[in-house]
Amino acid sequence: KAVELDGSAGVVIDGGGTGTVVTLDASKSTLKGLTIRNSGRLHNAIDAGLRVRGSNNLIKDNIIENTLFGIDVHEGDNNIIRRNDISSKDMPLELKGDSIRLWYSHFNRVEDNAIHGTRDFAVWYSHDNVIASNRIHGTRYGVHFMYAHNNKVENNEIADCVVGLFLMYSNDLTITGNKLLRSWGASGMGIGLKESSGVRASGNEILGNAVGIFLD
Repeated sequence: KAVELDGSAGVVIDGGGTGTVVTLDASKSTLKGLTIRNSGRLHNAIDAGLRVRGSNNLIKDNIIENTLFGIDVHEGDNNIIRRNDISSKDMPLELKGDSIRLWYSHFNRVEDNAIHGTRDFAVWYSHDNVIASNRIHGTRYGVHFMYAHNNKVENNEIADCVVGLFLMYSNDLTITGNKLLRSWGASGMGIGLKESSGVRASGNEILGNAVGIFLD
């Protein structure tokens, strides 16, 4: 059943530090203008601010804060995730959760989000997604692809992360017009590719990284 939840009047949904705060198990629904905060801290349970298990949903203009994982899309297709502000818990970087996690999820559009103070933006086993015009700062992997084919990464600013973009076993990606800035340290790199073929990268600014482009 489709739902519409509009928090523009200042609605706050607080999970009280336990589990996932909001689960959207529906399609053709809208969640907008909410503040979602205080999930649990369990990685094995993927405690998140928002879990999406449907398709053709619109998720926009939300603040997701002090949650382990931000938005977990689990087998959801054709969703739009737009203009959300996402941060994780105040923990060491490697213990934080992912900002956005696309898991077996296809044909989604993730655009104009502000992501900061999280671990990774993970796209695993997911194809034909568009990741565009996001601002990703101070994370571990700006975007991490694993077995994720035919995705597009366009016009994002990814700065001060450990790694900007990393592709593992992911083919036929298009990477255009991105700013990949200041990935430093022992493993710092702008773009890393491991056993990934057919990648088309053009018009990117890859500046101030320990390694600009790494190919394995």
